[in-house]
Amino acid sequence: MKKHFILPLLFLGLLCQPQAILAQSKTKAAVAFSYQPDASEDHYNQRITHKSIPVGADEFVLLNRSSAGKYTLEKYTADLKKQWTAEIPLAEGETIDAFTASQEAALVVTHRKDGQNQLLQGHRINLKSGKKEQPVALLQAPGKGRRAGVSVSADGSRVLAYRFHTDNSFQIHDISGTLYDGSLQQLQEVHYNLNDLAGILTADIQLGNDGTQYISLISDQMNRLSVRQYKPGTREAKVMSVLVGGVFDGQKVYIRDTRFKLMPNGLLYGAVLTAEENGNGYHSLKAVKYDFENEDMVFAEEFKFTPAYVRQVNELDKSSNSSKLQDIYLTDLLLTPEQQLVLIAEKKYTEGGENAPYFAKELHLFAYDQFMNNDWNSVLMKQQQAPASEGFSSISYSSYLSGNTLNLLTLEELNGKYDLYLRQINTSNGNATAPKALGLNIAKDKRPAYVKDFTAWLADKDIVAVLRTGKKADQLQLSHIQVK
Repeated sequence: MKKHFILPLLFLGLLCQPQAILAQSKTKAAVAFSYQPDASEDHYNQRITHKSIPVGADEFVLLNRSSAGKYTLEKYTADLKKQWTAEIPLAEGETIDAFTASQEAALVVTHRKDGQNQLLQGHRINLKSGKKEQPVALLQAPGKGRRAGVSVSADGSRVLAYRFHTDNSFQIHDISGTLYDGSLQQLQEVHYNLNDLAGILTADIQLGNDGTQYISLISDQMNRLSVRQYKPGTREAKVMSVLVGGVFDGQKVYIRDTRFKLMPNGLLYGAVLTAEENGNGYHSLKAVKYDFENEDMVFAEEFKFTPAYVRQVNELDKSSNSSKLQDIYLTDLLLTPEQQLVLIAEKKYTEGGENAPYFAKELHLFAYDQFMNNDWNSVLMKQQQAPASEGFSSISYSSYLSGNTLNLLTLEELNGKYDLYLRQINTSNGNATAPKALGLNIAKDKRPAYVKDFTAWLADKDIVAVLRTGKKADQLQLSHIQVK
């Protein structure tokens, strides 16, 4: 049975949320941390968003840029005892394209120009000893083509390095690459012939733990969404395709933003934000579940961003008087133990100009049951601002799903208190707690005080974070925080 909240009542409930309250927390351990930001990083399209990865209940690995030409990979215990350090030197212009960890090893993939070519290299580090293996050349591609890419399975057991073949207008007509196992041993050369689709501008590749490849393509002038499944060892694809853009209610609509994720249940989920050609405002959200085994695409009912919806968002954000929903990006797809899909979209923007500040504001949440019926939706307000030098490195949010509880951690100033705040959402019904300050006394000055990408949950109430507090205002610290 479909469950729908009535929008006016939902927004009224959010408006009446209690003031932020103080949460009990304890810093179990803290050590000095040296942080070197990368000024060349694209704030809107970060390649590495999680730089701390748990590798067990009481251990984690952390990837940090230690200098302009070097990254370090470090393994810590929960009490922040360093187990080992491995250095990954970078050539000029070389960047980190992937970071993951399996049960046996951590993997870092780098990208660089090598003469007239692009080169992807894999750096594998043994988790137990910290010993770094000889780098493996994963892929070579022409330097003038589109940037080569890499996809890694959730458990780190499969790695796909690939390149795009394009025409003179840089539209994609083929993709080729090599599939590796977690030890970087070659398994298969892959090739995807896409010549039956016109005008492919974007492609997303998700990789299953068994090596199954899912290629999601936007074509036909940003109107058509196609997904192809390739099983390991085969060149034949199962294809699912749908026209998302077009003319609806007299408005020309096109695909503006997409996000795909292969979930632990083995199914691919996708979300699409559409926008109106005239006025550039967002039109709707569309969500879909791909069940290739049963050859079925399950669509959720389209959620339209009506004038009434926009007015109610504006009521929550008094600084906004726009008649259209703008600057919204899909940021998370999560699957609960009950097979409920939760989508998160965030408002993020900069005011323009070389030194203009960055802003991260409201979160739009949408939930669907296992049959893709609309379950609930809500908007959580936050007001975050950071200088141009930091971009979104300290603002936006970190998420962690524990059972049916979605935890959202943000750096904000509420009621005059600058702190890390925790919101908890019951994914069964959408009810959200008031933001709870962790009581960490975050330093507020012109220097970075929190680096979001290093935040990780070791357990439901155990968080690792890099921050600077009033007690240690002279330096960033890697801290293990326990929320009570």
